[in-house]
Amino acid sequence: MSLFSPAEGWYDKKVSKDEKMWMVIALVLCIMLFVWMIMWHVYGKQNPSNITYRTSTAEFSKLSEAYTKQNMIGVDNGIPVVRPQPNSDVFVMSEMWRWSPVMILQKDQSYKMHISSKDVVHGFSIQPVNMNFQVYPQYDYVLEFKPTEAGEYKVICNEFCGIGHHTMIGKIVVIGNEEDLKLYGYENFKKAPDPLPEKKNEPLTETEMALLGEQVYTLKGCGACHKTDGSSQIAPAWNGLFGKEEEVIENGKKTSVVVDEAYIRESIKNPQQKITVGFENTPMPVFPVTDEEIEQLIAYIKTLKN
Repeated sequence: MSLFSPAEGWYDKKVSKDEKMWMVIALVLCIMLFVWMIMWHVYGKQNPSNITYRTSTAEFSKLSEAYTKQNMIGVDNGIPVVRPQPNSDVFVMSEMWRWSPVMILQKDQSYKMHISSKDVVHGFSIQPVNMNFQVYPQYDYVLEFKPTEAGEYKVICNEFCGIGHHTMIGKIVVIGNEEDLKLYGYENFKKAPDPLPEKKNEPLTETEMALLGEQVYTLKGCGACHKTDGSSQIAPAWNGLFGKEEEVIENGKKTSVVVDEAYIRESIKNPQQKITVGFENTPMPVFPVTDEEIEQLIAYIKTLKN
């Protein structure tokens, strides 16, 4: 910026040859970079897929749960572990504060990964390869994915999504052969758990209800906040919870309640009615669960002892 006004008539002066030369060079370089950027996107295959579908949270959750049930071979710390077939569709659901499921993929095989969010915007960052994508609710973002190196990769959320953001770490395991499963403690994860036998017009036993409740806990993502190992950083742990006396806030006042079946039903259907003291900053969202699934969750919580 000049301290003084330019001399009158400067605009009409002819541009010198060297200035014209640099202006032409700069223009040519800009055009070349613009064309190169387009060619790099089309032929370089270094950019993420631009395939995106509009969806709803309920619809994608239903597809994700069905996919997980079909491909689940075990559970890792409350997160379902799936092993999809090569050249198949893989569904990944992000939510506060977990990625689900854990994926076991085959080296040098292609997968079509569908990613969406159940609540807010998350960042899908695969480390240590430093691949980063945005994940939005109500959008199905499709990525063509072909792992070329075996190993364990972490999925980190790099978009701040709330108080449990730092705990939102997923996992992708890439194997070259069956022996690699031992490296991650997955050597017994070779087939899905046997389904419960069908009973016609016969009520389920408490044990069967609890097993179904554990499946609901895993598939619905309850373990993202409610742990079963005694830790309670984000929300109350479930082990030893049933029958326990809890301090809650109801209508702005502190009161005590006993955790029974009625309290659990109310907490799932209307989680803001009674908020556990100490967890006021992590309000529980309303989850789309049926009355039958709630009864199964109650049966499962009853089995969790200290």
